[in-house]
Amino acid sequence: METIEILKTLCAGHGISGFEHELHDTICTLLPWCSITQKSTGTVIATFGDDEAEKKIMLDAHLDRIGMIVTYIDDSGFLKCANVGGLDLRALPSSTVTVNGREPILGVICTKPPHLASDAETDKDSIWVDTGLPENRVRELVQQGDSVIIESRFAQLLGDRVSCAALDNRAGCAALIKCAELLRGKNLPCRVSLVFSSQEETNESGAAASAFSVAPNEAIVVDVGFAEQDGVPKGKSGKLGNGVIISIAPTLSRKMTDTLITLAGEMNISTSFEVDGGATGTNADKIAVTGSGIPCAVVSIPVKNMHTQTETASIGDINACAALLARYIQEEGQSNG
Repeated sequence: METIEILKTLCAGHGISGFEHELHDTICTLLPWCSITQKSTGTVIATFGDDEAEKKIMLDAHLDRIGMIVTYIDDSGFLKCANVGGLDLRALPSSTVTVNGREPILGVICTKPPHLASDAETDKDSIWVDTGLPENRVRELVQQGDSVIIESRFAQLLGDRVSCAALDNRAGCAALIKCAELLRGKNLPCRVSLVFSSQEETNESGAAASAFSVAPNEAIVVDVGFAEQDGVPKGKSGKLGNGVIISIAPTLSRKMTDTLITLAGEMNISTSFEVDGGATGTNADKIAVTGSGIPCAVVSIPVKNMHTQTETASIGDINACAALLARYIQEEGQSNG
């Protein structure tokens, strides 16, 4: 399947943190030839390669997306919501949303007329959704704890650019699926576990639990990173459409990182670097200290407008990431070092 179709299929699913089960069937459909395990945490693990091999490589990309959850229904039928993950509150006012109640319901996030509003940013404790339904009907269809997502349209822009909500981190999930397609039918000297992990946007618990279950020799985390745009420091970003971002940090395996950099150079894949003095802010921070410790590396796909409904990525960057992962597995899968 073409990468853009994989990504479009993944972005069509909801699956905010804690509701990842909504995407389980999608992963099974996209990887029908893999052995699929669905975990109680909401994580999906797809396995292929040599089950008896000593070398076990884990590729992780978080499946969840940011969203909201209904916390209260008032007497007028308005829904008070809390953010799930790091929503950009500036992008919320007047957005269209879907409330996943007993049936999907469209609504809008309430906003004051500009004549009455102050210059203050939206308060995360004052997110209200109006469905336009009377209070009794709202209570029939919605209950506290239902998930809410901001609606967005998957748009193909000029060139190979696409825009949609949930590219963080459905772009990483697409890279894992494309990597698996590149390796399908090859005689691999290792076992590969693709971990589509849950709850990264809230506490990274899905990756930690999965790493304990898979017990790999090493793991590569695939996430999104900042793409160059106005206001984003160049030292913390990568150019959209120009390859991948490779992280360098004390918490990561320098050997794995150097290998990825070398392979990218051999494959003419452009690389940018995100250098951290401590933690990476990705699932690698939890995976690295799971069990007796797991060597980790991080590869990121540049994304503009992160944590909004107009996240923008390059299909070429996703393909480059997939190709780099596939080459790494073929080259390093036979090594136990």
